[in-house]
Amino acid sequence: MRRRLFLTGAAGTAFSGVLRAADVTPSGTVGIACSRNGPSGIISQGEDGALLDPAFRWHIGSNTKAMTAALYARLVDQGRCRWNATVPSLFPTIAADAAWTDIRVEDLLSHAAGLTDSFVDGAWLDARRADAAAGREQRRALVERVLGGPPPEQRGVYRYGNLNYVVIGAAIEQATAMTWEAAIRAELFAPLRIGDAGFGAPPRTGPWGRAVDAGILKPVDPRGVADNPAVLWPSGGVHVTATGYARFLTSFLRDGAPLMQARNLRHLLTPAAPGLRYAGGWSLDGSADAPADKLSHNGSNTFWFTTATVDTRRGHGFAAMTNCGGERGAATTARMLNALDARPPVP
Repeated sequence: MRRRLFLTGAAGTAFSGVLRAADVTPSGTVGIACSRNGPSGIISQGEDGALLDPAFRWHIGSNTKAMTAALYARLVDQGRCRWNATVPSLFPTIAADAAWTDIRVEDLLSHAAGLTDSFVDGAWLDARRADAAAGREQRRALVERVLGGPPPEQRGVYRYGNLNYVVIGAAIEQATAMTWEAAIRAELFAPLRIGDAGFGAPPRTGPWGRAVDAGILKPVDPRGVADNPAVLWPSGGVHVTATGYARFLTSFLRDGAPLMQARNLRHLLTPAAPGLRYAGGWSLDGSADAPADKLSHNGSNTFWFTTATVDTRRGHGFAAMTNCGGERGAATTARMLNALDARPPVP
């Protein structure tokens, strides 16, 4: 069967159902926790209690968006990017439709630019995989297509679309003269000391993603079609160890350190327009008139599922990752997060 994947990432979703660790043997599931003082309380075991190798890498799907957003904010710190930049100004050599004139980078970060995944379907995904051009070249071609006409929907209205973050990734490439992959390694993974991370499906030596076929979970060989094409990776293509992901979450409990200044973190997590509750790769919970008390997001490429929350008021963050997508993966991560959140705070 020819596989056609796509990214999902609506935060706060929970499903009923039962997933046994035996369903994903030998890979199991993994949960992680971090505290204000740094990664701690790391759990690396299946739901049946079986210990897992901490070197295993887990695909985080659309939770990659928060990494791409944090990378942009770090580049603002360095003077290589700027806030309130209009989308056409991010790509000075690409002709843009007049409708994009006043749409800003913050609109993209809040899924409020009017840009949706209107032309992304199975045929488009297959064509991108067959394209011999590198991911960076495909992203630039995508930007040319997007800016060549008006956004398909109204600006200022939340419409979740992965292409928003692909455009951000292409803007990072324009600003740094590096591929998005090289930039995120140098400016996010390196300062956070995340050594075990990469792109696309995790290595064959660890967990394999699972596809649901006639109600049965079946492993998907990473050497096959086991992830979305590289053009989409800024929106959802990172795999990482539990410890590495905990280090990333911890930066949101340290006022952005070591990635960005606190003022840039505040800006990153401020929605582009009143009434919006999404910014910087996170759904925002709390008063609309104050910084969010809680950040949350789900991510899946249909073969994996990750759920993460960062509670800034209580000073801790949690995440759960599983090598199964869909409702089973969502149910598993929801149960794991509930169990983590019920524990006493980590000192």
